[in-house]
Amino acid sequence: MEVTMKELTKERLAIRKTNPVRSNVLLMLVNAVKNITIEERREETPADFAKAAKKMQSELLSTIEEYKKGGADTSELEQELKELTPFLPTMLSPEAMEAEARKIIDALPAEEKNLKNIMPKLKAIEGFDMKAAKSIVEKILG
Repeated sequence: MEVTMKELTKERLAIRKTNPVRSNVLLMLVNAVKNITIEERREETPADFAKAAKKMQSELLSTIEEYKKGGADTSELEQELKELTPFLPTMLSPEAMEAEARKIIDALPAEEKNLKNIMPKLKAIEGFDMKAAKSIVEKILG
């Protein structure tokens, strides 16, 4: 989903009274992207939105987990997570991840076929689940 900060800000202002949860998510997303562009001193890119959304998803999931441990209501946080979903990058299927990993491993010389050399290349692939990456690579390397 390609968007701009201007579009998100405009949408946020239009819905702030009718859908405060979505408005809050859009505000957090815009601010996260602004922080990325300020830190890196450049204009925003579609990848920045995916990066910010992924980080926000991670934070929301850990917060929800903590709330559940404490017995608190997580419905608003779960709604925020639902509103954030369209901005998240599409994840590759396990088969596609394995195929991408095989391509990278096959392209490397034998002495460089180790996690240290493979993982950074996998991280550069959009939609690659890095939590599953190690087990996929170890399975391929045998």
